Amino acid sequence: MTGPRAVPTNRHFRLESLAPGVYATIARPRGYALCNSGIVDLGGATVVFDSMLTPMAAQVLARTATRLTGRPPDWVVNSHWHGDHIWGNSAFSGAHVVSTHRTRREIRRRSRAQLVECRREFPRELRALSRPGSTVPRRERPGLRGWFEGVLAMPRSHRIVLPDVTFVDELVLEGSRRALHLLSYGGGHSPSDVFGYLPDQRIVLAGDLTMVGMHPSVSDGWTDRWIHILERIDRLRPDRILPGHGVPGTRRDLAIEIRYLGELDRIVAGARREGRSLADLRKTPIPSAYSEWTFSVMFPDNLSRVYRLARRAGAGPGRGR
Repeated sequence: MTGPRAVPTNRHFRLESLAPGVYATIARPRGYALCNSGIVDLGGATVVFDSMLTPMAAQVLARTATRLTGRPPDWVVNSHWHGDHIWGNSAFSGAHVVSTHRTRREIRRRSRAQLVECRREFPRELRALSRPGSTVPRRERPGLRGWFEGVLAMPRSHRIVLPDVTFVDELVLEGSRRALHLLSYGGGHSPSDVFGYLPDQRIVLAGDLTMVGMHPSVSDGWTDRWIHILERIDRLRPDRILPGHGVPGTRRDLAIEIRYLGELDRIVAGARREGRSLADLRKTPIPSAYSEWTFSVMFPDNLSRVYRLARRAGAGPGRGR
């Protein structure tokens, strides 16, 4: 990049333009961002979509947004309650933090405990990554190491900032150049998920409803609800999609995610018909279509979640409430 809006490189993310005034920050494996973020110049207002894992990465994100748009962020959107998308909120003093009402409630109820648990578990996880017998593929280790080290490097006094503006189904942020529609079709990846939609550019800022080249996590979600949400997003016919993790994709990546979630359901349904135990189910090899995806550690946990929901519901997989 050249010119007055040139942005220096940094360890946490790289920058990519999705359209004039719309930017993606793509998390680097060894940085402390973990999740991707979107920067949108509305015209007279700047929006950051997801504030990243750590305040260290978020501070760089805030400076980047200011340099690109000519003004500090006015709005920070939390797509859902998970820490890697909201723990950077504290870096955006003066901005309004917006989420669904349900997400705010989940942050207030669960986020501090999640942070405490991560700080307790991640030293052990880092040691396990370094052992000669680690089962984590080598190509995945830098991303996990950045995640674990980033959380452990956060100040002990870190303050979790709650959203101060909430909505239920839709909130439109208007500017002189464009409008960003914040939409929630309920919860699929989490109890409440928001995505951003720019109708003129046909761009979706998906949060963790979509990941590209990585296994999504169903540990806090429901496959059937998630598939339904993705099908509704697909009807918007987006051209570009910024996933919560991975490189920017297209509408085709929605179909891939739907197939993946459906495959989890099919695997679990077959295991239940055969009377296989959960321990045996977790040993299921990753299907070849997804064998090169990173975050492979999510796959057995995804199977466990779908299995438990199915058993709890006493019906088809993924139908738990």
